[in-house]
Amino acid sequence: MIDSLQSRFVHLSLREICTACSHSRSQLYKWCQAATLERKVRQPKALDEYVLENTAKVIITFPHFGGGKGQAFMLYHGLGLIGQKAYDSIKKKIKRLLCQEVSQRKDLPVSGEKYEHIRPEWIGQIWAEDFTEVVIDGISFKLALLIDVFSQYILGWALARRATESLVAIPVHQALAANAGKPPEKFLLRDNGTQYISENHNCLLDAHEIVGRHIPAYTPQYNGAVECGGKEFKNVFYNVWERRKRNGTDKEKTVDDRAQLVAAESVHLLNEVIPRPALGGVTPADFQRGRQTQRQQEIKQYRQEQEARGTPPPFSRPLWDVLKGGVKAEVMSTKELLTKLAFFGMRPLRRVAQLNREVWGN
Repeated sequence: MIDSLQSRFVHLSLREICTACSHSRSQLYKWCQAATLERKVRQPKALDEYVLENTAKVIITFPHFGGGKGQAFMLYHGLGLIGQKAYDSIKKKIKRLLCQEVSQRKDLPVSGEKYEHIRPEWIGQIWAEDFTEVVIDGISFKLALLIDVFSQYILGWALARRATESLVAIPVHQALAANAGKPPEKFLLRDNGTQYISENHNCLLDAHEIVGRHIPAYTPQYNGAVECGGKEFKNVFYNVWERRKRNGTDKEKTVDDRAQLVAAESVHLLNEVIPRPALGGVTPADFQRGRQTQRQQEIKQYRQEQEARGTPPPFSRPLWDVLKGGVKAEVMSTKELLTKLAFFGMRPLRRVAQLNREVWGN
């Protein structure tokens, strides 16, 4: 290695080569001496049985001790000398012993409320409702959604600045209207939010013979269908909002009216336009209207036609020109550009909400 560097940079000294390559002086010395970089494996120190037993007692008495604190405790009380890594290694073994003992016990406590997770077998069996939050231009809006769990079809929605009992009632009425007045075959899944456990909401469900079922508190995974639906809604909502704002589609309307129009378009896109791989590549609306088989056959035929086209012709433009022509980033506003860019990183919805709340909300 050092010979190769010297032959390439003959006008530089070894020290300058070392500095430019960001290598340490010890590394340079090893190269010059052709020394191996292998390190000798240190054998673990043998432990006395007395020390090992004392270590186990300390660990079980103070399970929060780490290697450093455990070693100090044993030295202070004259219980023996043990290395910090050895202490942590024994702590892992004791954890395994405790897990084995727990698995053998028959008197483990049972939670007071059990919950059986039931999955729908077809559309119309289980509905789910919840609300989420979107932030636009510094204003927070509450979005109430009601979906069919099987097809992810949005049966009802409502958007307002506050999450009230009347807000969460609107999607229920819309869902009943979309389902010819019939309630779900099994039940309506809902969380423990104040609006959903209120007396008025329960009366609304009872009046339409809807069986309500609460998920356990602080376990949103049991209502994962609508949680994921709300996240997907916000993914679409923010992009639609920026596009309509750039095009000036609703510039004469108030923020509340524009938010309602954007939410309506987002629901349309999610139900009618965006296919779901989990549904076999068709949209939720196809499932709701019983045309999923026909659409899947059409998609399959189209795919076969595309595969049979053979080798495509060569590009008439450079690759980057083709990509720029599709993206058209130069016509985007700065806010839309940053919104789009956020979706290429981690936790995009948090970043977009922060931009709308702290940067463009002033």
